[in-house]
Amino acid sequence: MSVPLVHIPTGHGDAVLCLQIHRGTVWAGLYPSLAAEAPLQIGVASRRTPARRVGRDLVIGGEHFPFHSTQLRRAIVWLDHHGVRTREAGETARAGAR
Repeated sequence: MSVPLVHIPTGHGDAVLCLQIHRGTVWAGLYPSLAAEAPLQIGVASRRTPARRVGRDLVIGGEHFPFHSTQLRRAIVWLDHHGVRTREAGETARAGAR
């Protein structure tokens, strides 16, 4: 299953986080702008591995992506809608296995 690529503004200048789910893998790329050809940062994780929220950062594949709180919520809703759970930083591993 592939999900079309989505571009979510981070709320920090023109930076956008591009998210895509392809064959059970979540891909995240932080670009300085929509027009940029290459990402500044990339995170890749199994779809079964929950994303994490640490303060105003979204963490995917161990990579921290900073957001403004409104845009962070949008990214979490998109991930949830596509079957990727997002845990809060303080949740235990047992809680994530529900």
